[in-house]
Amino acid sequence: MNNSLHSFLSAIMICSSLLLASCGGSSSNNEGPPVPVKGIDINFPAGAEVPDNRYVDTYKILVFGNSHVHSHNLTGLLHDLIIAGRPEVKVQQTIANGSSYLDERLVKSTDLHLLQSGGWTHVILQGQKYSTTGLYTYPIDASIIWLRAAKARNATPILFPEHGQRGNTTEGSRVHSLHQSIVALEPGCVAPVGLAWDNLSQQDPQMVLHEADGNHAALAGSFLTALVFYQSITGNNAELLPFQPKVALPEPQQRLLRQVAAATLQHNPACPF
Repeated sequence: MNNSLHSFLSAIMICSSLLLASCGGSSSNNEGPPVPVKGIDINFPAGAEVPDNRYVDTYKILVFGNSHVHSHNLTGLLHDLIIAGRPEVKVQQTIANGSSYLDERLVKSTDLHLLQSGGWTHVILQGQKYSTTGLYTYPIDASIIWLRAAKARNATPILFPEHGQRGNTTEGSRVHSLHQSIVALEPGCVAPVGLAWDNLSQQDPQMVLHEADGNHAALAGSFLTALVFYQSITGNNAELLPFQPKVALPEPQQRLLRQVAAATLQHNPACPF
């Protein structure tokens, strides 16, 4: 079996055996050339510039993710924010089926076909494995291939590092750093979701960002994440968005969330443009 494919499958087995809620990281074999998976050519050009699709007339957004992309209708919030900030545009979003990690989606190949079948402007990629404890590392090969595949279709790829779990003050920044290490090897965008959550928690520790499970986003958390993606995708300042009456958060909370998203992106730009 090819070494890179073997590393993918080994990581899956490790995650299963440890029953980790989230897992991932980097490995020493991520600089090897991509290998065919189930007969699919994944030898996409390496090192291509990130396409700049901030100012298109129609946003066509493809989302790969797990349950986190469904929390409080995250994509619906994002749609409404884009329309509020740029009322002259159209927004089309597709959420890929399933909740697999990015390496598993690559092995199954159907998601790669989905990416290549549409004229997407943006591809959101959530599901790089990482260790919630920071004690384990996992290959980043698949994430690199997904970045290359999106750029080969002239889409802007945006990695989605997850926010930290409740009470874990280091997870968000650690997962963000992991995703930054990926785009250091293959250019892409990284939405600073975890950093925004950390900044908000410092400014207003009483605001509830997590659901009762301590993992998934409550409404305020999903709204903050959507604001980060809004500015990452459109280039518009999230702080300048109007109050969203359909979102069941009071105006002062929405204003603070907008301010935190914008400030986080000012210091941690998602994309290299």
